[in-house]
Amino acid sequence: MPGLNSLISNTILRMAKILPFRFLYNRHGNLIVAPYYHAVSDQPLPHIRHLYRAKNIREFESDLDFLLKFYQPIDFHDYVRMLENPAKVKGKTPFLLSFDDGLREFYDTIAPILMRKGIPAICFLNSSFIDNKALFFRYKASLLIEKHGSNIDETTRQEILAVRYADKEQLDAMALELGLDFGAFLETEKPYLSSGQIEELIKKGFHFGAHSIDHPEYRFLSLQEQLVQTTKSVELVSNQFGLGYRLFSFPFTDYGVSKAFFDFVLQDKKVADLSFGCAGLKRDIHPRHIQRIAMEQNKLSAEEILRKEIFYFWLKIPFGKNRIHRQ
Repeated sequence: MPGLNSLISNTILRMAKILPFRFLYNRHGNLIVAPYYHAVSDQPLPHIRHLYRAKNIREFESDLDFLLKFYQPIDFHDYVRMLENPAKVKGKTPFLLSFDDGLREFYDTIAPILMRKGIPAICFLNSSFIDNKALFFRYKASLLIEKHGSNIDETTRQEILAVRYADKEQLDAMALELGLDFGAFLETEKPYLSSGQIEELIKKGFHFGAHSIDHPEYRFLSLQEQLVQTTKSVELVSNQFGLGYRLFSFPFTDYGVSKAFFDFVLQDKKVADLSFGCAGLKRDIHPRHIQRIAMEQNKLSAEEILRKEIFYFWLKIPFGKNRIHRQ
């Protein structure tokens, strides 16, 4: 299936490259474009490198320059105002930039670039990982593969990557066998933002939100577990840093999450002012739930990713697949 998905994606990209981007841009079909990243680094990040390819600084700046050429950067306050009065949206299509996992690179590398270019952004935090108190289970998997080194066979590699959230203790057992100390990695490398860094970034104008407690995949949780992960993480992030707003982005994906969840979080209890998915350029059932575009797609540039997303959006319209329906 992954091979077929890759073939379809490459075919769509080849078709989209035939058309001038300005033609596609004028037909993007959404109120905003919402790109998101995790980390940006010129150095290899062992906890990430076996999961996805983080962009380097040159690639990231090139992406931003392309976005600024065609789109207008906004923050989430601007988006809320747009919802209230969409008729006032004129000029370039807005883009709302965000970053998941609350990684240290947001402070060291990303924020200085964004400030220089005048681009606002939201950084989403897993409440259990702030101050490097714990490590995301998928990052543990990447570190295990790194520890094995170049001699690791593909079967072992896939077994490590196949471990899910419910069985994450298996990764700790594997680490014990290999003499890998996750606590030492957290202490020496400090992959996550500290509370002090977050407070400093808030003073510089950046916004923050929650990304669940410890990054489970929501479709494998009960509705009650989903609500606990969301409510507790949003409350902790908002209260700890004295935020006058509440934002939430789904870890992994919001695929399979029910309408009841969104009714509770965005309407009934107003747990969050806005929530964010990562299904690409799609419309969703609730205007306060924004689907974002993943920008870490191998070596694809922002232009290539957006060409593909916009073209695919229009291909799906006749089949009603450009809108997410929830039960």
